[in-house]
Amino acid sequence: MNKLYQMLLLSFLPVISMAQMPDRTDMTRDTIHLSEVVISANLPLGNKDLLDYYRTNHFATIDNINARLEGMSLIKRGAYALEPMLHGFSGGQLNVTIDGMKMFGACTDKMDPVTSYIEPTNLKNISINQGTNGNMNGCNVGGSVDMTLQEPEETSSDIPFTSVGFGYESVSRGRNILFSSGLSKNKWAWGIDGVYRKNENYRDGNNQLIPFSQFEKTNIHSVLKYTTSGNSFMKADFLYDLAHNVGYPALPMDVSKARATLAALEFNRNGKTKLKAKVYFNSVLHVMDDSKRDSTFFLKNNTTGKNDTVFMRMDMPGESSTFGTYLQAERFWNPKNKLSLKIDNYTNHSLAEMTMHMNRKSTVPEPPMYMQTWPEMLRNVTGLFLQNTTFASDKFQLTVNGRLDYNIDVLQSEYGQQQFSVFGYSLAKKQSRLVKSLNLSSQYSLGKYVSANATLGYSERLPTITERLGFYLYNAYDGYDYIGNPYIKTEKSDFIRMEIQLAKSNLKINLSQSLSLVHDYILGITNPDIPPMNFYTNGTRIYSNIPSARLFSTDLDLLYTPVKAISVFMISKFTFGELNSGEAIPLIPPLKNIISVKYQKENFSVQVENESSLAQNRINKSYGETTSPAYSIFQVKGSYVIHFRHVVADIGWGISNLLNKAYYDHLDWGRINRPGRNVELLLKFSF
Repeated sequence: MNKLYQMLLLSFLPVISMAQMPDRTDMTRDTIHLSEVVISANLPLGNKDLLDYYRTNHFATIDNINARLEGMSLIKRGAYALEPMLHGFSGGQLNVTIDGMKMFGACTDKMDPVTSYIEPTNLKNISINQGTNGNMNGCNVGGSVDMTLQEPEETSSDIPFTSVGFGYESVSRGRNILFSSGLSKNKWAWGIDGVYRKNENYRDGNNQLIPFSQFEKTNIHSVLKYTTSGNSFMKADFLYDLAHNVGYPALPMDVSKARATLAALEFNRNGKTKLKAKVYFNSVLHVMDDSKRDSTFFLKNNTTGKNDTVFMRMDMPGESSTFGTYLQAERFWNPKNKLSLKIDNYTNHSLAEMTMHMNRKSTVPEPPMYMQTWPEMLRNVTGLFLQNTTFASDKFQLTVNGRLDYNIDVLQSEYGQQQFSVFGYSLAKKQSRLVKSLNLSSQYSLGKYVSANATLGYSERLPTITERLGFYLYNAYDGYDYIGNPYIKTEKSDFIRMEIQLAKSNLKINLSQSLSLVHDYILGITNPDIPPMNFYTNGTRIYSNIPSARLFSTDLDLLYTPVKAISVFMISKFTFGELNSGEAIPLIPPLKNIISVKYQKENFSVQVENESSLAQNRINKSYGETTSPAYSIFQVKGSYVIHFRHVVADIGWGISNLLNKAYYDHLDWGRINRPGRNVELLLKFSF
């Protein structure tokens, strides 16, 4: 890796001679705007024309939006908190942050991805970067998703404002309430937004009730902003999200409580040198609960040979808290070069416990059995990110960026050491690692409307706590218990991506292809020497490094406006994943296509959408996969806006799964059908 360090150093030597230069905008702004449309860069959620294609209605969840983003798929275990997957990468292979802030779920079974604690009404932007190029907020191999929180604009003519909306969904008797408000005076501005949702069990296309698919949640976000001068401001964010009675039909357990709080203080200055400094804290509490499930099993009695009735239930709480800070700067140091820098640090504390209560009918109750599925651990990471963009000409731009992350893991629990000593591990209380990333990107304008982008990169990522120290984590998909590997190697990826874009006023097209060669790919490998911990698992798997894996993806996005009132949006995405053995990587989605046609004239709009997926027959049976059939569903929605003095009323309706098709997606655990025909009604007042 000496060459890597030399490349990194040489790339930033010009910083030494940095001088004050006038500001300038990015080259080929129109092309950059196309990237925003196709989510290679920023998706401006405030842009109504684009937003309508990404959200089904005003009450759409963050999952509804993510499902329509380039390269994004969702792993579904229930009707709530779907796990994002980007081009076949998920979990610890992705950086998912909130305005650059690190936050980690507290569930060992990935039932609470960070996206589940955010609502669309909280958001200003979603930024996605593909592959190793998404390293601004941490070294990683699969990319990054950064969600910027909404903030009031004190200069906006819309302030003060208030809006409140009510919605109903027939398929789950879902009741939704949303609100937002903003005030400003002199240098102060304040905003508040939130959502309340309550959904009962939904019915599928066969009119069958899907048990344990209910959920209820409350979300509120408040932000206070103070303009210290003409080009700088401070703001304080507070976010609270509480979900309870959340069912997971594909899992043996539900969630009685999932709670997140976030507080942040930020200083921002826009000048020749743009500065952004932030300090933040967030905490997550997640309580898995099987009290409403049938916890009765039948175990063969070795003495009598008869079945013995066994009752076993589990308490599984988990908690995660993160304190962090970062400093970000950006400046043109000469007319052709822009430098970006970010220094950040965070400390995460995690602990997950499990207490099993077992009672055989024929014997007295057994004492509770306790273990730490995530031993109590502190993870501290300090990172340095540098990027230089050279605007070589009006047609050519070159960007090089690199990052170093230094990590220290401190095992705080004696339990953790004792648990892993069973398998012969002598755990060090402290372990440190250095991971790195280097990327080179270029953009070339081939003409007035066409440009081409290319990215070449290398990156490593830290193993997650689950992969290092997870202890008997049951995976309901393949039926195995998973154990971490305290000394597992870092995962590494070589990445290449090509894009070609057409950006005309009425037609925008983006075609991209990505290839990741992942070395020391982390996967659970069956260990036949370790017996199953209980009577309903297939065995035990240990997270291990396999030599390599390959992931290829291609995406096509199109936005076409043939006449002023009609627009067409289409997105197609395909991913192929293969292990070095030639077997398929588990849980890779097949080709999926979404196409929307919208008619809008004055205050009236109607939109028809089709979502189709091919069958997935390339599967890995060793990991519990089965083939999934193709499907095609239709949705329709419309709205009418009424202006009455200072009040705007937005009347909306929609029908999803119009033909009431019974279907499921390949990434849906348990082959559980998705909702059947759903009629949505909404009424929103803004004043």
